[in-house]
Amino acid sequence: MACRALSTSWSCAGIMVDRRVHRSFPWKNKPSKSWPASRAGWRLLSSGSLVPSRAAEYDGRSMEPHCISFREIPHSTRLFLDFLYDFSRVARFYAFDAFAADSFARAAERVPADRMMRSAVAEVLAEQNRAYGAGPKTQENIERLRTGTAFAVVTGQQIGLFTGPSYTIYKAITALRLAEQLTAAGIPAVPLFWMAAEDHDFAEVNHCAVLDRRHQLHKWEHPAHSARPMQVGEILLGDEITRIRQELCAVWEHSPEAAELNALVRAYQPGVSYADAFARTLQRLLRETGLVVVNPLDARLLALAAPLFRQALEQAETLQQRLAERNRALERAGYHRQVRLRESATLLFVNVEGERRALRRQRNGFQVANHGLLGQAELRELLHLHPERFSPNVLLRPLTQDTLFPTVAYVAGPAEIAYFAQASALYDALLGRMPVIVPRVSFTLVDRGLQRLLERYQLAFSEVFQPRNAIYMRMAQSRLPHSLRRRLTANEARLAQMLAQLEPGIARLDPTLQGAVGTARRKMLYQFQKLSAKVARSHAGREEIVERHLARLTTALYPERDLQERTINIFSFLAHYGMGLTPRLAERVRFPCRDHQVVYLDG
Repeated sequence: MACRALSTSWSCAGIMVDRRVHRSFPWKNKPSKSWPASRAGWRLLSSGSLVPSRAAEYDGRSMEPHCISFREIPHSTRLFLDFLYDFSRVARFYAFDAFAADSFARAAERVPADRMMRSAVAEVLAEQNRAYGAGPKTQENIERLRTGTAFAVVTGQQIGLFTGPSYTIYKAITALRLAEQLTAAGIPAVPLFWMAAEDHDFAEVNHCAVLDRRHQLHKWEHPAHSARPMQVGEILLGDEITRIRQELCAVWEHSPEAAELNALVRAYQPGVSYADAFARTLQRLLRETGLVVVNPLDARLLALAAPLFRQALEQAETLQQRLAERNRALERAGYHRQVRLRESATLLFVNVEGERRALRRQRNGFQVANHGLLGQAELRELLHLHPERFSPNVLLRPLTQDTLFPTVAYVAGPAEIAYFAQASALYDALLGRMPVIVPRVSFTLVDRGLQRLLERYQLAFSEVFQPRNAIYMRMAQSRLPHSLRRRLTANEARLAQMLAQLEPGIARLDPTLQGAVGTARRKMLYQFQKLSAKVARSHAGREEIVERHLARLTTALYPERDLQERTINIFSFLAHYGMGLTPRLAERVRFPCRDHQVVYLDG
């Protein structure tokens, strides 16, 4: 529904939107109201915004962030970097710039006022979240959705074991902060977390990794009891989960937070579905925030999304052509295709006898992978009678969300941002509107012990991204006796200076020797540096502590050559810093931030 201009506000989808949003929004750094202000041990510093020279404190422990550009972080794609730092290059693939002041108000203007949809969806969400143990603020937010007094800020993630990697929680944090800031700026919003329970890639969700207090990594994997491609949200936890949960709890058994952490993971019991265990744990962890959790496997939600699915079937060939053209445009611009689909692919899966199977176009109808052909009329009838048997693929999923919810913004990770560059071609054809895509906050948490190691070896945080051998050599050289290290450094500089002084005279004598002089200089310096490295390695080899310290640093800060947030579970940090860590991360870190944030914790 278009917004109608008022003297001081717009009315979008029946919701009053403060016109001053263009001046007051986007981003304010102020304490969050979604989180309890009186959690034990916390105090606010002055009341100002978070800046590098000012830290928040938790029992005297600092939480001072340091921002690192994603340009410095390995494996960052060109599309993601341009989205963050040079949006004009990718603007044609998205509807809005998340960092432009008027984007959210413009997106809100385009959200339709569908009261029947809001009411039906709210009924399902209220029932689901009651079952998950949600707090009263969540029910209040669902009521705001029902009555049409709020938009939705949506995020989502696969339902990893014990909530999976930390970035799952960071996504929820971002959605909470964004919804709060939009509301304060005159665009009332509610945070929703969509569990990707319809996915069938079990290997993506069946594991968990936790750091202990010595920075050793403990990993668990729940075995698959079926080779069939089932929707992961329906998979039931086996008897093995009892042993896994007990071993997990043993990691933090000496923590003052042990009892509360044990209660958090108690939802993971034999016979409980992955979706239910994840949802109950997430709601217990964030119970006082108002987060609304969505299980998309509910037959009532799928029935409400059925008209979109029908459109996707009827326009399957046209949509495939649109995607193909969008993929070519991305490649011409020098970007990658995050999602690769067969030419015959549709945007839907069909559940056949408990298996999630891809639906493909054929000359005379459609084929369910490894099953028979269905005519178009037959497939429409199946969708009409059994919408619960259909689910969207990764590109249609966001459109499904925006069909069900009055979405003004979606909080996305790097891969999802790439998905949306492709999916925007579908938005144009099927919905005619698209939300603002907002990058989630990205953290590495560095405790005091790790800070001391970085300081001891004179390492900048970004050096942990270097090859392991290069980090080892830097650490080994720092352990050399100071006098020897000083002499090696001085003599290397002296050698370089001597060779540089010789070069002009030799070049005047015979210009053809200039290249040979340069080659000789590089080789001599290389051999001297190689000698210095051997000396450092020999010294470090007698002090095995360097190898142990390197293992601690890389395991905790860049585990398995990936960002901490992509491997390590949030419980690793809650066990040491307490349950108040998560809300204060939400309040005190920089938001929004285009960069990766390194948060230094004391204690």
